[in-house]
Amino acid sequence: MKATNVLGKVLNTALSIKRPHGSATNVRFTQWLREQLPLELNKAAFYDGAGNLHVDNRVNASHKTLFVAHVDTVHRNEGKNKITKTKTHWRAKGDVLGADDGAGVALLMHLIWGGVRGYYIFTQGEERGGVGARYLAEKQQDLLREFDRAIAFDRRGIDSVITHQGWGRCCSDTFGSALADALMDGHDALMMLNDDTGVYTDTAEFTDIIPECTNISVGYAREHTQEESLDLVYYKNLAAAVLTVDWDALPVERDPSVVEPMQDVGTWWQSYKTTSQYAYDPTDAEPDYRREDAIDAVLDAQYGYYDGLASMVAESVWPDDTGLALRHMNFKGLKPSSLDWALECLEHGEDVDLILDSLFDELHFA
Repeated sequence: MKATNVLGKVLNTALSIKRPHGSATNVRFTQWLREQLPLELNKAAFYDGAGNLHVDNRVNASHKTLFVAHVDTVHRNEGKNKITKTKTHWRAKGDVLGADDGAGVALLMHLIWGGVRGYYIFTQGEERGGVGARYLAEKQQDLLREFDRAIAFDRRGIDSVITHQGWGRCCSDTFGSALADALMDGHDALMMLNDDTGVYTDTAEFTDIIPECTNISVGYAREHTQEESLDLVYYKNLAAAVLTVDWDALPVERDPSVVEPMQDVGTWWQSYKTTSQYAYDPTDAEPDYRREDAIDAVLDAQYGYYDGLASMVAESVWPDDTGLALRHMNFKGLKPSSLDWALECLEHGEDVDLILDSLFDELHFA
């Protein structure tokens, strides 16, 4: 089986099945994944005490990259998931799509069949607080110490290499930038950059042991809702790029024994916690001018005037080169419902940059 064939097969299967953690469906799907491995890896693969599926595709000690994706979905019930497909996006009919993290699972299988050396773990229970990852961090520390980097494919959006997750730094800026550059090298359609607004995925559990831990955008948006979608254009470009990266040549700079003080992480996490509680009050004595500008820009866009919104989105996602960001935006395919959603979030106090970044995800190859 070729890597390109297995990618589509696993992605289609993963998104067509609802797999809450602990369900029989999730167990069967994990077993099915093992059956899709090359024969020699199928025989050597094993399950740990948490049900994580381990696949060791290393040939010597120089291969120090761990790849991670979780097999469970946020669905409450088991069953089939009906998918609508266009050339650019996949969505589920009346339910969560499950690209979080079916898209990441398919990418790991794609990497394996593409001959990328490394250690692969298909984890359990990420949507229930990282059950499988916590088991690894507590019970298999010696295994984790064999790696210089841990790569999760479980990030929303189309441009992120995560450097911080929730409570602090997970990889160095040097590593993040090198990885972003490696993904874009020869792949002009991609625009990857360091992102310090990560919240949580499995690799957050490994930061005390593995020097460089990150999470890469796989193209889904509005996860955990019936509005979830997967950007197929970005996803296919990413799939091509991950096979060309020399993963073990990426720099290792972060010392996992050194905890970066929270004040060095930036203000985004406090902002996230505050704005998610709808703390914004438009009657405050000190107006939030940037939010008001964003609201005005969205209102203008609803009437077909996109310049203001385009400028704000570009400044948010790539402040060092707004021209590059503008060249990657196409407003023709932007849905009115997306603007309605953005306006509602802005008026209720959600983080301005997170909303602008979400719009960019849709505008990119819209």
